[in-house]
Amino acid sequence: MSPMNNGPEARAIENLIRKLAQFSPLSAEERASLKALPLRLRQYARGELIVEQGSRPEESAMVVSGIAFRFKLVPDGARQIVGLQVPGDFVDLHSFVLKPIDHAVAAASPAVVGRIPHAALEKMLEKHPRLSRALMWDMAVDAAVAREWLAIMGRRSAYQQLAHLFCELYFRMDWAGQVRDRGFDFALTQAELGDACGLSTVHVNRSLQALRKDGLIGLENHTLVIPNIDALAKTAEFDPAYLHLLK
Repeated sequence: MSPMNNGPEARAIENLIRKLAQFSPLSAEERASLKALPLRLRQYARGELIVEQGSRPEESAMVVSGIAFRFKLVPDGARQIVGLQVPGDFVDLHSFVLKPIDHAVAAASPAVVGRIPHAALEKMLEKHPRLSRALMWDMAVDAAVAREWLAIMGRRSAYQQLAHLFCELYFRMDWAGQVRDRGFDFALTQAELGDACGLSTVHVNRSLQALRKDGLIGLENHTLVIPNIDALAKTAEFDPAYLHLLK
């Protein structure tokens, strides 16, 4: 299925194009080839598995709407969330070259995902080899985000870790056109926040209450509102440079 002219899948492709253009300006032909990529759309319920750990996908999945998270299962069965993906993000682009996939991906909210066959990506890259470097850059940004998470975890208080995560999501969701009235859809549970930050549910709960009390966030009806992103960023010691997303 090809992207519709005005649908969310078209906006997701536009977000991808805008992101890749941060690496290098794209020609009209390169943009047209990205827009022509076939998308096989599927809806996922909250918590539903999108990519299974240990699988060998023949397609790469891109978030069209909603939020997804990457996670690894450790030997004792516990889950560690290692990344979040927003509209316009590939969740498993690296599966194009790395198999079997060493983690899983699930929907953090009701989500629509567009799957792009690796054969179509390969054909596009043969025609437009410069896009190979752009997609390598996209995977490198993923790695930069992972390094930031690793650096933050265990080095800052639970309060600051959550503030940092919320700042990251705000900037990324704003980039994807998902922020309205200083808020965006947010369906992560306290347990999932704990799995992302390496915190107990008790620590997450206390930190959320403190962030609310300090007027830094509002969280109600699956909407996260950040009244003053500069104040939250100062609290978290957050620098968005690692996201490489420039308006």
